[in-house]
Amino acid sequence: MKIVKCRDLGFKCNFMATGTNQEEVEKKMLDHIEQVHREELEKMSEDEMKEIKYRISTLTGRGCGCGAL
Repeated sequence: MKIVKCRDLGFKCNFMATGTNQEEVEKKMLDHIEQVHREELEKMSEDEMKEIKYRISTLTGRGCGCGAL
């Protein structure tokens, strides 16, 4: 099981994306961000969005998959 918390990506939100693999969790989280945090997303630079994707990848790539930093 892989988990990423929206809060760990810098959003004030309790959403957690869960799944059995990294791709599934990344898609769920990015979909959530686009739907729920659209205003914040529109204000982000390309580099900030890359950083979010990198953090998702790092958190889901950990051996435990717990999403803890």
